[in-house]
Amino acid sequence: MRFNDLLRTVLANMGEGTSATVTRWRQCIDLLAQYDVSGADSANALDAEQRDIVLGMVAEMRTQISVDQRIASVAELGPRLRSPGLVRLLSQDHPTLVSTMMARVRLTDADWAAIIPDLGPLARSVLRRRDDLDSLAKATLRQFGSIDLALPSLVTQDMLDALELTQVAADATRETPETSQIGRIVEQIERYKETRTLRPDAPALPVEDDLPELEPVQREPAYAPPPVSEFAFETDAVGTMRFVSGAPRAAAAGLSIGMPALDSRHGADGMALGAFRRRAAFEHARFTIGDGPLEGEWRIAADPRFDRASGRFLGYAGSARREFAYEGMVRANPAAQGSGWAGLSAASTRQLIHELRTPLNAIQGYAEMIEAQLMGPVTDEYRDMARRILSDAHSLTSTFDDLDMASRIEHGDHRTAAESVDLTGILRSVVTSFDPDGPSRIDIEAEADLPLIGGDRSQIERMLSHLVRAGYAALGEGERLTLRIAADPVGASVGLVMLRPKALRDLADRDLLDHGYLVDQKLRDAPPLGLAFTLKLVRGIASHLGGAFDIAPEVFGVILPAAAAFDGDQENLR
Repeated sequence: MRFNDLLRTVLANMGEGTSATVTRWRQCIDLLAQYDVSGADSANALDAEQRDIVLGMVAEMRTQISVDQRIASVAELGPRLRSPGLVRLLSQDHPTLVSTMMARVRLTDADWAAIIPDLGPLARSVLRRRDDLDSLAKATLRQFGSIDLALPSLVTQDMLDALELTQVAADATRETPETSQIGRIVEQIERYKETRTLRPDAPALPVEDDLPELEPVQREPAYAPPPVSEFAFETDAVGTMRFVSGAPRAAAAGLSIGMPALDSRHGADGMALGAFRRRAAFEHARFTIGDGPLEGEWRIAADPRFDRASGRFLGYAGSARREFAYEGMVRANPAAQGSGWAGLSAASTRQLIHELRTPLNAIQGYAEMIEAQLMGPVTDEYRDMARRILSDAHSLTSTFDDLDMASRIEHGDHRTAAESVDLTGILRSVVTSFDPDGPSRIDIEAEADLPLIGGDRSQIERMLSHLVRAGYAALGEGERLTLRIAADPVGASVGLVMLRPKALRDLADRDLLDHGYLVDQKLRDAPPLGLAFTLKLVRGIASHLGGAFDIAPEVFGVILPAAAAFDGDQENLR
């Protein structure tokens, strides 16, 4: 769906009532976040007319949306807030919204310079405290220094004129023989003005060469507030933080403990989300803040609040603290992000998998005994339950094998058996496991007289099984999966091409490999470890076999060396 389709959807959703207005508001905000992105390619952006339509709808709905809802919608965008038009529109809104927005928004240097003149003093003051602005934006902010930083003049020309007229009136009526108090004030102002005027006979200022050398001024380091290690909060009934104590309010207000943390953005883990749905108390739940002065991982605890008279759920009252070192999640090593599996050593991974297999094997063995009635007769219901347990156990065992293989490949300690295998035969065997009781939805097109490929049969079967499963899970209604096998002209390698189903087309590599969980939601049967892990595992196995895995706009492709070439590589390795 392109953005113009999304715009038509928003325009068509013109229902009445507060709920419809809030929904339409969020749709417009999200539309601007996706397609009015500062510095983005103009080919993937709203044109001027479309942008004006969306901004006009936002401006029209702003008075119908509560301040809390507006703040929450802006806070939830996080680093996706990159719309110059939205920033310009909301820059004069409620102070909390403005502070929240200006602390999070990311624009290019040129866009900052263009919109800074349209911002108010509060928005510019928040920008001055940011250290990520470039030179053009900083120069534009300096132009407003005398306006934003200076106090207004206490004595204006209108005031002087009024004082002088009052003095003339007093002299004319002869209310007092002495100079009135107002007159003395006027005289003092005049003397002050004269002393500020440079006299003609005053000595000229020295030129630069005559300036005396001055001792360097020892300036105190700029004050930096201490880092926040804990804070208290209260939320409303939908989980949005409204009251914050012990931390900058703009950095936490609008965040929600009822939203999952996706893509390193703000949100809570499953413990907090489960308790929130049950309106139950919780503690030691993980809460992520994606940017700002409170960026990082937190642990939160909270108790639900209810109205004593009606019993209505009001929200949560709780506290947040920084994670201790031993509580931190195992995270990937940035240097190994390309391969997609890092964080634990191969030995640690094997130890973890061993500890998981031990109870699983016990459960599996006990289920086999029940299913085979080795411990005595059981009802059909219990035998069916035992079969389901065995099926789940086999699935988990396969998942553990995938994790073990990914870790070994990542750390280079996996061994490959040198075999000559028929790629087409293995593929047909793999395909038979899909739709075993009905007509197959998978088409295989293979050239005749293909050379054998070299590699470990079990690894090749695993790689093809994962590749086919990824494509099969994405098939739409009435859609078929097509796989083609062909050899290169000189017979040095054999290639397998799988046409990408419609649900996986036009997706960038980053969407497939780094944000695969967003695509998983659209699949009817996503792989157990997710699409991203599956494709990375296919790529790792192909590379380990001396081949490659490519992602093209319309196809996924696997290239494997022919048996002769593979044997030669193995000989060279020895």
